[in-house]
Amino acid sequence: MTHTAPSVLVVEDNAETQLLLDHILATKYDTTIATSVDAAIQACSTTTFQLLVMDINLGEQRTGTELLHILRDPPHNVTAPAIALTAYAMPGDQQRFEQEGFDAYVSKPFSQDDLLGTMETCLAAST
Repeated sequence: MTHTAPSVLVVEDNAETQLLLDHILATKYDTTIATSVDAAIQACSTTTFQLLVMDINLGEQRTGTELLHILRDPPHNVTAPAIALTAYAMPGDQQRFEQEGFDAYVSKPFSQDDLLGTMETCLAAST
């Protein structure tokens, strides 16, 4: 029986962070990287992802939080768990993002172990 790598959508606008995430995730996940809200919506229209990892500040008018709301609502109805990967790390930020619908939160800068552990926890909880 072959094991299929979980499909993960990473939404990140920073090129260096994209490269880092691609490197960290490449051996364990089938990763798609979207650089904008529109690219993420397009990716979700053609692929069913098992996990979403989203930056909050995407360098455009719409944020990762707004993207999550768009993806959760019709016609997209994406139910995959979502992780907020963000530099917002002030007291209360984690609770705010969880109230907005994120399943988990990882603050930047992040360690590989923290990110991978959070991803595994989210994937395990969704199966």
